[in-house]
Amino acid sequence: MSKVLIAYSTGEGQTAKICRALSRQFQEASHEVELSELQSHHPELNVQRFDAIIVAASVHAGKHQKSAAHFVTNNIDVLRSKPTAFVSVGLAVVATEAAGRKRADEQVSSFLKQVDWEPDLIETLGGAFRYSEFSAIKRWIFRLSQRLFRKDLDRQGWPDVTADNEFTDWDELRRFGTAFAAKL
Repeated sequence: MSKVLIAYSTGEGQTAKICRALSRQFQEASHEVELSELQSHHPELNVQRFDAIIVAASVHAGKHQKSAAHFVTNNIDVLRSKPTAFVSVGLAVVATEAAGRKRADEQVSSFLKQVDWEPDLIETLGGAFRYSEFSAIKRWIFRLSQRLFRKDLDRQGWPDVTADNEFTDWDELRRFGTAFAAKL
């Protein structure tokens, strides 16, 4: 039995939902799991006491959250000494064309370069788009951007972002969890 820390940054809650699913999977395999939301991270969290660490962060405006970068940077020595993984949650990964998918890979590469970290495993997952929960102004901005950039979005295979959609591939998440558990 291993102690696994899943530290995450979430914007609208999909990354948290993904991390809870991973936690259940590891607990079913008799591992002890602690979830830590990085936006409310307290410095007294002793990451050294864990056998393995997963960091998950969602992408907003093309970048992963600062709280995830801060966590990795502050704990880089420990992360380099244990089995680790990075889970990136965003919309670029759900693009069906290579240009859209390439964007998701660039976002992950940029984050890992910024924090100077090479995790053992990397997973990119689609997030969720909850259009109905946006303010009227934010909905207007998204509708306008869809009109202005429709050709580029279609060329890259982006989904319609003027409706509620959950794009997480739960089977892929389970495969990732199994692969990470094999490293414990």
